[in-house]
Amino acid sequence: MEGLASLFSEDLVFIENAKTQEEIFTTIGKRLLNRGIVNEGFTEAIMEREENYPTGLDLRPVSDEIPSAAIPHTEVEYCNSKHVVFVKLNNEIKFKNMISPDNEILVKYLFMIINNDADNQTNVLSGLMSFMTNVERMKELETLTNEKEIYEFLYQTTMEKGEN
Repeated sequence: MEGLASLFSEDLVFIENAKTQEEIFTTIGKRLLNRGIVNEGFTEAIMEREENYPTGLDLRPVSDEIPSAAIPHTEVEYCNSKHVVFVKLNNEIKFKNMISPDNEILVKYLFMIINNDADNQTNVLSGLMSFMTNVERMKELETLTNEKEIYEFLYQTTMEKGEN
């Protein structure tokens, strides 16, 4: 399996002003579709999957000092390659809690898994969970203000720590 670091790409790191899940999924979905990374049904599929299988991860039990995140993803047939698309939200967005779907949490980061290989999904999720539950890394991520430095940080920290 490719290491997690290899799934990040500088042109797939975004800082966005969206205020709803629909807005962010539509915006990112269009970009990914235009680049050939996903196919036509992706945006609708990721919204539907998020509704039925929430991916919001409440990180407050790890630390009150770090914002929560989500790991949206969809079935392999909507993906044409393997990537992790990172989105830092300027406005926290409500997501249903992965563990307790009746509860909503405010999410600041999206780690969107684009994966055309079903066998690889568990390893990617595991690597992302390891990254997000590291308080020092998440605090440092919070200080970064542009896509280039965020990409370099994600790549370096997942490479150094062997997150794969």
